[in-house]
Amino acid sequence: MKQTRQDFFTANGEGIKIMTFAEFARHILHMECGESLELYATVNRQTRECSRPLSVRKEQWNGTPFYLLGGHRQEVRTINFAGRPKEEFETTCHDALDSYDAVESIGAVVSRLRELSPEELHKRIAEEMKAGCKYLLVYRSEEEMAAALDGRIYAVSDTDGKYLCDLYQPDYLHLENEGDIVDTASIPDMRFHSDWAIANPTVRDKVLSSRMVIIYTHETITL
Repeated sequence: MKQTRQDFFTANGEGIKIMTFAEFARHILHMECGESLELYATVNRQTRECSRPLSVRKEQWNGTPFYLLGGHRQEVRTINFAGRPKEEFETTCHDALDSYDAVESIGAVVSRLRELSPEELHKRIAEEMKAGCKYLLVYRSEEEMAAALDGRIYAVSDTDGKYLCDLYQPDYLHLENEGDIVDTASIPDMRFHSDWAIANPTVRDKVLSSRMVIIYTHETITL
């Protein structure tokens, strides 16, 4: 099934994707028989709190697929879809979710955070320190990093268009003022990883000396 990126992580490391009832119906249509999805009937994006856990599982009986919804000490309901048009299936899902007091949307568990072992974390830090950097920051997850550094990290491309490094805003502004970094829009007939690139190969080492590295203590496992 196509990977779905989470909207946020809960305190216990569950990656939650908020879905409308219709999005939920379309999502589970792509499940394979025997596949399950954990979800929450109540989800709050602002507080990142989820409650009323449920599970949905796709099964098959005598060649006819169907879904089981419920569990977690709650009543199990059957969702049938064989031979039904998409609109009717979405209505059936809506009614089933509504019976668990879900309101307009649910929170699907699409990923989980796995904490790196001390040995794994030490190895990653040592590798980046060996490669060289001006800043090395450690965050729990990409989401936590984005909240702390939103708009203050700039990806810079090499002259061949490939990713070179990340820069912290003060260094980016300084290098741009000195002409070491240019807007890629000014370079015709080239595709770049980012909106900014080094002006020429002679400044590559200078730019890399301001390299910013971010390491996460947890890695995201897509479910």
